[in-house]
Amino acid sequence: MATESTTARPYARAIFELASERGGYDQWSGRLAYWAAVVQDDGMRTRLAEPGVTADAKANLIAQVSDGLDDDSVSFLKLLAENDRLAAIPDMYSQFEQLRRDAQGEVEAHVVSAYALSDEQSANIVDALGKRLSRKVKITSEVDPELIGGAIIRAGDLVIDGSIRGRLAGLEQSVAD
Repeated sequence: MATESTTARPYARAIFELASERGGYDQWSGRLAYWAAVVQDDGMRTRLAEPGVTADAKANLIAQVSDGLDDDSVSFLKLLAENDRLAAIPDMYSQFEQLRRDAQGEVEAHVVSAYALSDEQSANIVDALGKRLSRKVKITSEVDPELIGGAIIRAGDLVIDGSIRGRLAGLEQSVAD
């Protein structure tokens, strides 16, 4: 995966710059998300891997299942196919989204809690993180009953462990020292 991420980086940056120049973040975000799903589909992966399928045919196949592509999109697909980089589209999408979030002053936070968060709790987390990070925050959440109580919040490099399990581990470590 590290090599695909490295391979995807210049393409993601190029698309990001194009989207920046033309104000098309949402358009490119949607396209890349769709193409990422297309190239991860088992049937499509099999078809793209068949011997004898030319790069042009691969690009055209993806273009055919995509609605209303402009010339930039078709050219981009052909470039990726010619350079055998279609499989890196999911990484391109991920990196593009990170660049977009950074440019728009956004951060994505992931909250793992012992119990499902209420709307009020989610809003409080968004507000607190937004103040702390000086950015717009979007959260995703999941439930992990093994935390016993509390939550773990990850936003970029920031990790806040407010779980009971984390506190118990800290207490255990301090007693052991």
